Amino acid sequence: MNSILNVFSIASLLFIAGCITPAKVQKSDIPTPMTWNTLASSTHITNTPTTSIDQQWWQHFEDPTLTALLNEALQNNKSLAIAKARVLEARANRGITRSALFPQVNGKVDASRGNLGALYNYQIIAQAEAGFDASWEVDFFGHNQARAAEAQALLQSAQANEQAVVVGLLAEVARNYFDLCNDAHQIEITRQNLDNQKKTLALIQAQVQGAMASDFDLQRAGAQVSTTESLIPSLQSAYDAAQNRLNVLLGAAPGAKNALLTTTQPLKPLDPQIIVAAPATVLANRPDVRASERQLAATLSAHRAAVTDFFPRITLLGFYGLQTSKVDVMSPWSVGGNLIQPLLNFGRLRSQLKVASARQAQAFYSYQQTVLEALENMENSLSSFMHEYDRNHLLNTAVAQNRKAAELAKLQFRGGFTGLLDVLIAERNVLDAESALAASDATLRKNLVAIYTAAGGGWDSPIAKN
Repeated sequence: MNSILNVFSIASLLFIAGCITPAKVQKSDIPTPMTWNTLASSTHITNTPTTSIDQQWWQHFEDPTLTALLNEALQNNKSLAIAKARVLEARANRGITRSALFPQVNGKVDASRGNLGALYNYQIIAQAEAGFDASWEVDFFGHNQARAAEAQALLQSAQANEQAVVVGLLAEVARNYFDLCNDAHQIEITRQNLDNQKKTLALIQAQVQGAMASDFDLQRAGAQVSTTESLIPSLQSAYDAAQNRLNVLLGAAPGAKNALLTTTQPLKPLDPQIIVAAPATVLANRPDVRASERQLAATLSAHRAAVTDFFPRITLLGFYGLQTSKVDVMSPWSVGGNLIQPLLNFGRLRSQLKVASARQAQAFYSYQQTVLEALENMENSLSSFMHEYDRNHLLNTAVAQNRKAAELAKLQFRGGFTGLLDVLIAERNVLDAESALAASDATLRKNLVAIYTAAGGGWDSPIAKN
């Protein structure tokens, strides 16, 4: 038994390579710009050189409800739970693949009772045998190491994909939360304007009774009230849909978390000066880019394994046991080996190598596409934020002007200097401007979330690691 163990131990020391790590980080061959093109014309975003990514970007919004929702989502979201389970699966697959690098030892027990023939005078003899079978494939050409490296790269890709789910989840919760806030604000704005329009309608009704206004004026004012009031059901529907979506993102049935969602906070002013990391830093941080790169690394190892299939497979074998019977007691043992060399397989191995080469090419182009889309994603997010910020500033001015115009129209109408149509138009313009401003406030915050998401922020935050 000791001689067998010594043989396997020496062979293990000689032939098991210590390095089964996957291929090093691969280059995409996509030229990475030094700075973001969109920032060249920006007056709102500080292009400060930095090597760090804001991993807790939601703190900039100073909204405790948003923070509570993000914590809840990270604890209970089902898509994230699926991603975590995939990491466990990839880790288990790595363990299976790595086991091929080491000797396999199996216990063996046989028992029999029977007639052994004329040699033993036809006596009935009971016989028992117990022992250990051992085998080990000597990985001369690195086939098993390549498969182990492939499994390790796939595990790293699964881990990066889990991080990408975290980044996407945080962004989706924030976007839907700002949609919910916007829907609530839109309902409030509509009701406030509806109250003003009803006051105008009451004034017209009084004037009709005093023969100072026509029934046409009354119908026109009433139509505006009805039109404005008709907006509320659709806004309420959008509010309910945002609530339901947030409940699902939190891993709960629609309605289960509504008590938490009804505590929305007023949107606080944004600081337009934000720091954006350089493109190279963003690409290195984004989990989807790293996941794609690790997929490429896995195909490189798989290609290496396909090449080694052309070479011999050598396996060491050993047995040691104890055999007892009525006739004798023996301690059988054996040490041996076998070699298998592919000779005739009708192109199977060459086809497998071509498959591995094709998958490697696909992974490389997919990696390049992911890098390009990551750069595009950030450029678009920066552009959207910049232009929405300008639009938001103009809408603030428009709201103030329309409110003033509506006040003047009412004063002039009461003084007989203008007609009812001017008042109705002015009131309608106030509603439109306030509604557009509220929507812009939400869009501006969602665009800011998009910038943080495009940088891959959030996956390395303390709440994501809990």
